[in-house]
Amino acid sequence: MTQSEFPFREEDIRLHYRLLNHKYLTELRFLMRGMYPAYRLVKDEDTFVSVCRQWNGKRNIYVGLRDRRKGLRTCSKTEDIIGLQSIVLDIDPIRESETPSTKRELESAIELSTIIKKWFVENGYREPCAAVTGNGCCLYFFLPLYKINEKNRFNMTRRIESFEHWVRKHFKKELKDSICSIDRMYDLPRIVRVIGTYNIKGTSAVKRPWRLSYWLDKPKERQEDNKLLKFILKF
Repeated sequence: MTQSEFPFREEDIRLHYRLLNHKYLTELRFLMRGMYPAYRLVKDEDTFVSVCRQWNGKRNIYVGLRDRRKGLRTCSKTEDIIGLQSIVLDIDPIRESETPSTKRELESAIELSTIIKKWFVENGYREPCAAVTGNGCCLYFFLPLYKINEKNRFNMTRRIESFEHWVRKHFKKELKDSICSIDRMYDLPRIVRVIGTYNIKGTSAVKRPWRLSYWLDKPKERQEDNKLLKFILKF
């Protein structure tokens, strides 16, 4: 398959950019095992889409989840994060590292995401947005902007980690039954796959193929969850 033949969902990529709602810069990273990582900092939606198109099928394309500081010129570090606006639960089937999922493994992750999403809605939280990453499924929770500074940086990292731990504990049985895990995503400079780009992680095979990532839910706008932010701040 040539690069031009790799599927590419511009609509989903544009939606991802808008949902991230970054204040200043958006950091893109282009990764492939055995290759030196590359990155690009962009300031607008059209450039974001153009750069993703350029790298689609060449590398796995990721984007910084949290807000980066104004004037950033390199890959971000913890001290470069200035705001928290989103939290992601990344549900992955348990399998060998760098191995695409089977159809059943992927379905299992999607089914688990539905269970977790339903719980949050039934307990008065905003409905998170689900996306297929290619090998698994992730849930995006959007929050009112919470400013990060030197005084709260460590504590906020710990709180996100504690929230992830709480979710794993609360859904322990469901995780076991589905043979899935929830990846660690609590570090502030965390990057996530750009939804709408092609996942070329590992080696593609008939039963374990590369896949396009895509949104299962396509909201017209961000639904920020103040209740969830207050819950996280209690940890």
